[in-house]
Amino acid sequence: MKPRLILTWIVSYYQKARLGFVGDASNISLLADIRGDKKNIFLGNYTTVCKYATLEADISKTDQSKIFIGDNTLISSFAILRTYGGIIKIGDSCFVNSFSVLYGHGDLIIGNGVLIGPQVTLIPANYGFKDRDTPFRQQVASMKGITIEDNVWIGAGVTILDGCTVGKGAVIGAGAVVTKTVEPYAIVAGIPARKIGSRE
Repeated sequence: MKPRLILTWIVSYYQKARLGFVGDASNISLLADIRGDKKNIFLGNYTTVCKYATLEADISKTDQSKIFIGDNTLISSFAILRTYGGIIKIGDSCFVNSFSVLYGHGDLIIGNGVLIGPQVTLIPANYGFKDRDTPFRQQVASMKGITIEDNVWIGAGVTILDGCTVGKGAVIGAGAVVTKTVEPYAIVAGIPARKIGSRE
Protein backbone atom coordinates (compact mmCIF):
# COMPACT_ATOMS: atom_id res chain seq x y z
CA MET A 1 0.00 0.00 0.00
CA LYS A 2 1.31 3.46 -0.92
CA PRO A 3 2.28 5.78 1.98
CA ARG A 4 -0.33 8.38 0.96
CA LEU A 5 -3.11 5.78 1.05
CA ILE A 6 -1.91 4.56 4.43
CA LEU A 7 -1.95 8.11 5.81
CA THR A 8 -5.46 8.70 4.41
CA TRP A 9 -6.69 5.51 6.06
CA ILE A 10 -5.11 6.44 9.41
CA VAL A 11 -6.64 9.94 9.35
CA SER A 12 -10.05 8.53 8.41
CA TYR A 13 -9.92 5.95 11.20
CA TYR A 14 -8.81 8.58 13.74
CA GLN A 15 -11.62 10.97 12.84
CA LYS A 16 -14.28 8.24 12.88
CA ALA A 17 -13.10 7.10 16.31
CA ARG A 18 -13.49 10.63 17.72
CA LEU A 19 -17.05 11.31 16.58
CA GLY A 20 -20.39 9.76 17.46
CA PHE A 21 -20.85 8.44 13.93
CA VAL A 22 -19.21 8.94 10.55
CA GLY A 23 -20.84 7.33 7.53
CA ASP A 24 -19.29 5.55 4.59
CA ALA A 25 -16.86 7.49 2.39
CA SER A 26 -17.11 10.65 4.51
CA ASN A 27 -13.99 12.78 4.84
CA ILE A 28 -13.01 15.02 7.74
CA SER A 29 -9.82 16.98 7.28
CA LEU A 30 -7.22 16.39 9.98
CA LEU A 31 -7.02 20.22 10.12
CA ALA A 32 -10.73 20.58 10.92
CA ASP A 33 -11.29 21.96 14.44
CA ILE A 34 -13.48 19.40 16.22
CA ARG A 35 -14.27 20.46 19.80
CA GLY A 36 -16.38 19.77 22.87
CA ASP A 37 -18.38 16.57 23.18
CA LYS A 38 -17.18 14.97 19.95
CA LYS A 39 -19.38 11.91 20.48
CA ASN A 40 -22.41 14.17 19.91
CA ILE A 41 -21.35 14.93 16.31
CA PHE A 42 -22.86 12.67 13.66
CA LEU A 43 -22.05 12.64 9.93
CA GLY A 44 -23.83 10.78 7.16
CA ASN A 45 -22.37 9.13 4.07
CA TYR A 46 -20.20 10.91 1.48
CA THR A 47 -20.00 14.07 3.59
CA THR A 48 -16.94 16.34 3.68
CA VAL A 49 -15.70 18.65 6.44
CA CYS A 50 -12.88 20.77 5.02
CA LYS A 51 -9.75 21.99 6.75
CA TYR A 52 -10.15 24.85 9.23
CA ALA A 53 -13.90 24.28 9.56
CA THR A 54 -15.06 24.24 13.21
CA LEU A 55 -17.59 21.78 14.64
CA GLU A 56 -18.29 22.20 18.35
CA ALA A 57 -20.90 20.32 20.38
CA ASP A 58 -20.97 21.73 23.89
CA ILE A 59 -20.41 19.42 26.81
CA SER A 60 -23.91 19.51 28.32
CA LYS A 61 -25.43 17.83 31.38
CA THR A 62 -28.68 17.35 29.45
CA ASP A 63 -26.90 15.82 26.43
CA GLN A 64 -28.93 18.11 24.14
CA SER A 65 -26.01 19.74 22.31
CA LYS A 66 -25.69 17.80 19.07
CA ILE A 67 -24.67 18.26 15.46
CA PHE A 68 -26.23 16.09 12.76
CA ILE A 69 -25.00 16.42 9.17
CA GLY A 70 -26.69 14.33 6.47
CA ASP A 71 -25.41 12.53 3.40
CA ASN A 72 -23.45 14.16 0.58
CA THR A 73 -23.10 17.49 2.37
CA LEU A 74 -20.06 19.80 2.25
CA ILE A 75 -18.90 21.99 5.14
CA SER A 76 -16.35 24.32 3.59
CA SER A 77 -13.15 25.75 5.06
CA PHE A 78 -13.56 28.30 7.88
CA ALA A 79 -17.27 27.58 8.37
CA ILE A 80 -18.23 27.52 12.07
CA LEU A 81 -20.89 25.27 13.63
CA ARG A 82 -21.38 25.64 17.42
CA THR A 83 -24.33 24.23 19.36
CA TYR A 84 -24.45 26.55 22.41
CA GLY A 85 -26.78 24.13 24.18
CA GLY A 86 -29.02 23.39 21.20
CA ILE A 87 -29.12 21.22 18.10
CA ILE A 88 -27.76 21.88 14.64
CA LYS A 89 -29.29 19.57 12.06
CA ILE A 90 -28.27 19.81 8.39
CA GLY A 91 -29.92 17.58 5.80
CA ASP A 92 -28.65 15.77 2.73
CA SER A 93 -26.93 17.35 -0.29
CA CYS A 94 -26.34 20.72 1.38
CA PHE A 95 -23.45 23.15 0.93
CA VAL A 96 -22.20 25.45 3.70
CA ASN A 97 -19.75 27.95 2.22
CA SER A 98 -16.66 29.47 3.81
CA PHE A 99 -16.85 31.90 6.76
CA SER A 100 -20.49 31.13 7.48
CA VAL A 101 -21.53 30.97 11.15
CA LEU A 102 -24.22 28.49 12.23
CA TYR A 103 -25.17 28.35 15.92
CA GLY A 104 -27.64 26.07 17.67
CA HIS A 105 -28.92 27.96 20.75
CA GLY A 106 -32.66 27.47 20.15
CA ASP A 107 -32.11 24.74 17.53
CA LEU A 108 -31.15 25.26 13.90
CA ILE A 109 -32.88 22.87 11.51
CA ILE A 110 -31.79 22.86 7.85
CA GLY A 111 -33.51 20.66 5.26
CA ASN A 112 -32.16 18.89 2.19
CA GLY A 113 -30.55 20.54 -0.82
CA VAL A 114 -29.89 23.87 0.92
CA LEU A 115 -27.16 26.13 -0.50
CA ILE A 116 -25.59 28.54 2.02
CA GLY A 117 -23.32 31.20 0.56
CA PRO A 118 -20.18 32.62 2.17
CA GLN A 119 -20.36 34.78 5.30
CA VAL A 120 -23.94 33.79 6.15
CA THR A 121 -25.01 34.15 9.80
CA LEU A 122 -27.66 31.84 11.28
CA ILE A 123 -27.99 32.35 15.04
CA PRO A 124 -31.23 31.14 16.66
CA ALA A 125 -30.95 33.43 19.69
CA ASN A 126 -31.21 37.11 20.50
CA TYR A 127 -30.12 38.98 23.62
CA GLY A 128 -32.75 40.72 25.71
CA PHE A 129 -32.43 44.51 25.79
CA LYS A 130 -35.47 45.96 27.59
CA ASP A 131 -33.73 46.60 30.93
CA ARG A 132 -31.29 49.46 30.40
CA ASP A 133 -29.59 48.82 33.76
CA THR A 134 -28.75 45.16 33.09
CA PRO A 135 -25.92 44.11 30.74
CA PHE A 136 -27.15 42.40 27.57
CA ARG A 137 -25.55 39.07 28.46
CA GLN A 138 -27.40 38.97 31.79
CA GLN A 139 -30.86 39.54 30.29
CA VAL A 140 -33.18 36.74 29.23
CA ALA A 141 -32.44 35.79 25.63
CA SER A 142 -34.99 34.62 23.10
CA MET A 143 -34.28 31.19 21.64
CA LYS A 144 -37.15 30.41 19.28
CA GLY A 145 -35.05 28.56 16.72
CA ILE A 146 -34.53 28.85 12.97
CA THR A 147 -35.88 26.45 10.35
CA ILE A 148 -34.65 26.36 6.75
CA GLU A 149 -36.82 24.07 4.63
CA ASP A 150 -35.69 22.00 1.61
CA ASN A 151 -34.06 23.39 -1.54
CA VAL A 152 -33.41 26.93 -0.28
CA TRP A 153 -30.68 29.16 -1.72
CA ILE A 154 -29.19 31.63 0.78
CA GLY A 155 -26.96 34.22 -0.87
CA ALA A 156 -23.64 35.59 0.38
CA GLY A 157 -23.66 37.71 3.52
CA VAL A 158 -27.24 36.92 4.56
CA THR A 159 -28.32 37.12 8.22
CA ILE A 160 -31.36 35.18 9.40
CA LEU A 161 -32.69 36.14 12.83
CA ASP A 162 -34.11 34.01 15.63
CA GLY A 163 -37.66 32.76 15.17
CA CYS A 164 -37.63 32.74 11.36
CA THR A 165 -38.69 29.94 9.03
CA VAL A 166 -37.56 30.01 5.40
CA GLY A 167 -40.03 28.08 3.28
CA LYS A 168 -39.25 25.39 0.75
CA GLY A 169 -37.61 26.55 -2.48
CA ALA A 170 -37.11 30.17 -1.38
CA VAL A 171 -34.23 32.39 -2.55
CA ILE A 172 -32.62 34.90 -0.17
CA GLY A 173 -30.71 37.64 -2.00
CA ALA A 174 -27.13 38.46 -1.02
CA GLY A 175 -26.77 40.72 2.01
CA ALA A 176 -30.38 40.39 3.12
CA VAL A 177 -31.43 40.44 6.78
CA VAL A 178 -34.37 38.08 7.31
CA THR A 179 -36.50 39.19 10.27
CA LYS A 180 -39.68 37.19 9.66
CA THR A 181 -40.90 33.98 8.03
CA VAL A 182 -40.34 33.64 4.28
CA GLU A 183 -43.07 31.85 2.34
CA PRO A 184 -42.23 28.87 0.09
CA TYR A 185 -40.72 29.72 -3.32
CA ALA A 186 -40.50 33.45 -2.49
CA ILE A 187 -37.55 35.57 -3.61
CA VAL A 188 -36.61 38.09 -0.93
CA ALA A 189 -33.89 40.74 -0.63
CA GLY A 190 -32.97 43.85 1.32
CA ILE A 191 -32.71 45.06 4.92
CA PRO A 192 -35.10 44.01 6.30
CA ALA A 193 -35.75 41.35 3.66
CA ARG A 194 -38.91 41.86 1.59
CA LYS A 195 -40.50 39.77 -1.13
CA ILE A 196 -39.41 40.93 -4.57
CA GLY A 197 -40.60 37.97 -6.61
CA SER A 198 -41.65 34.35 -6.67
CA ARG A 199 -40.38 31.16 -8.29
CA GLU A 200 -43.92 29.97 -8.99
